[in-house]
Amino acid sequence: MLISRLFQSLKPVRDYKTTIDMDPKSFIYKVGNKIVRHSDWYNNQVWGGASKFWYGSQFGLDIVNLGSGAGVHAFCYEGLPEKGANWALGPQSLVHDFNILKNYFSYIREGGIVIITVCPFSGLFSQYGKSHNFKYYSFLHPATILNFEEEERLKALRLKENPLKEMPIFGVKQTLKEGIRIVKRSLRPMRTADIEVSARRTMEGWKKQFEIHDLAVSPTHQHRQEIRSRRETLMEMIVFCKERSLHPYIIIPVMHESLSSMFPEKFKEMYMDSLTDNSGAPVLDYMNDSMNNSEEYFSTALFLNRSGANIFTRKVINDIKNMEKNRLTQPSGGKILDISTMPVSFRKAA
Repeated sequence: MLISRLFQSLKPVRDYKTTIDMDPKSFIYKVGNKIVRHSDWYNNQVWGGASKFWYGSQFGLDIVNLGSGAGVHAFCYEGLPEKGANWALGPQSLVHDFNILKNYFSYIREGGIVIITVCPFSGLFSQYGKSHNFKYYSFLHPATILNFEEEERLKALRLKENPLKEMPIFGVKQTLKEGIRIVKRSLRPMRTADIEVSARRTMEGWKKQFEIHDLAVSPTHQHRQEIRSRRETLMEMIVFCKERSLHPYIIIPVMHESLSSMFPEKFKEMYMDSLTDNSGAPVLDYMNDSMNNSEEYFSTALFLNRSGANIFTRKVINDIKNMEKNRLTQPSGGKILDISTMPVSFRKAA
């Protein structure tokens, strides 16, 4: 996979004229930058996936999804008849989801679908520093970037334009390490034991991040305030969509059962339902979907792999189509629908 990506990146510079017109140093930078720009570490660790916004977007989109890391990995529109785009970035809050929507909504056709991805802790605040905010300088209007700093913007643009010049040693080192990781991963497929370890680590990380020790205990006063604030943002997003003839849907993605089983029903009521109930958009809950016990669909306990994402996306689109066709949406409210309990006649198989 890495080798094929490298060859693809070299195609634009493998003609004689380009080579002969360049001095050796410029040629090395040109080739090196192309290799670095095609690497996962550069696109996902440095830019958090923001590079997908750099080269324009397709107008007349039928469906887009917002979201954080789970949204990035839950949706894949390749091979589908609908024109879709994954606008999720990880990690990302609902506030940043809204800012992306404000900047790019015009790419969605009238009557198009906007999926707002919600995860277990979407209602709580996350403490993000400069490094998290960095990616937004490369594609959002300055007025929509929180805590905007001109120095950071210029730094981001330099790194975007010439990554190898800005971090030569680190760039080469990370690209080589990525190649080794890809080879190792291809030789060792995901096993049930790996998924279970991933689930425990994910939950431990969440508890530490949000300072929650018992998921069945009522939220603290601080957490209740955060949920109310995030709910206001969510409802503003939904109103924003409707005012522009877009159809918003709140989707709770599937996760592996080793992780979903750790959430008591009381937690979902206190932290998730309180965020999404009667928000003005239908809520489709796939947290315990039938996909959640198949390791073949997951790269971690929280994230689907490409194959799983494609299947999940087809399933979500079919369910939304059926809801719109059967007029099951509630434009003035929004009802949580546990998709795993829907009759077969309502949800067609993917």
